[in-house]
Formats: sequence, C-alpha cells, structure tokens
Amino acid sequence: MPRPFAEASIDIDAPPAHVWAVMLDLARYHEWNPFIVAIDHVGSPALGGALRLHVRWNDGTGASSGEEITELVAPDGERAGRLAYRFTGLLPTFGLVRATRVQQVASLPGDRTRYFTREEFTGLLTRFLPLAKVQDGFDRHARALKARAEALAAAQDGR
Repeated sequence: MPRPFAEASIDIDAPPAHVWAVMLDLARYHEWNPFIVAIDHVGSPALGGALRLHVRWNDGTGASSGEEITELVAPDGERAGRLAYRFTGLLPTFGLVRATRVQQVASLPGDRTRYFTREEFTGLLTRFLPLAKVQDGFDRHARALKARAEALAAAQDGR
C-alpha cells in the first residue's frame, strides 16, 4: 500500500541563492507565506535545530507542529539545496504519525530555480491526516515562495 504524501513543484524566475535565502529567513514567513504563517526557532537554521511551525489551512483554521532539521545543504553551483525536517513529539514517538518534509531548490538555465517539496506520512493514524489540506498548503506555499523570490530578485536587479 503506498504511503500518503503531499508534494508541490514550481519554477521560479530567480537564482537558487535568492530562493534559498527566502526559505531560510524564518522570521519573515509571516510576510509572505499563507501556509506556514510563523516559525518559532532559536538562532539561524542549523542541522538538529528545533522548529515549531504554525500553519494556516485554507479554511482559516490552523495547527502547529514540532520539527527537527535533519538536512540543511545550501545550493552551490549545480548542486541542489536541500532543507528537510522531521515531525517530532508524541505521535512519532509512539509510531502513530511519522513524517519528514523535504524542500529542494535546483538550478535551471537562465538563472532560474525549480522548487520541489514532498512529505510522506507513515504510522497507525495516517488515515486521519488532513492530507487535502496539506496538499493545498504546499501548493499555496510554492506559489507564494515564487512570488516572494521573484519580487526580491527584481528589486535587487533594479527591474
């Protein structure tokens, strides 16, 4: 039986370094991200760092989750950048819901970027996940990341 998942991909007219900078500026998510509206964290993002994500579903309700950064590799030339974090707390500890979200920025010709994100879920309670809401959130997140990165790149280039 396939694992439930949500994923989104979008091409962005900005270099990977610009997109990566937006992704790691956790304190400003509330300015542009309609899905992850706030992130509680201490210091700069780092491997093993703890995050608390506050999400807003499309219906206006919300939720929060603890996460731990498990991968943090900046884009460099042709090497894609990857940010991954895993769900923490009682649900994963007891095997009820486990998940790791991966976000990747890859270089495209013309100083452009392909953004991709995917999260797979396992555990006894996965059938109760609001998977359609997560998918909608990933789609909204990707479109907002595109708009933010392109606007910042245009401002920096003086367009």
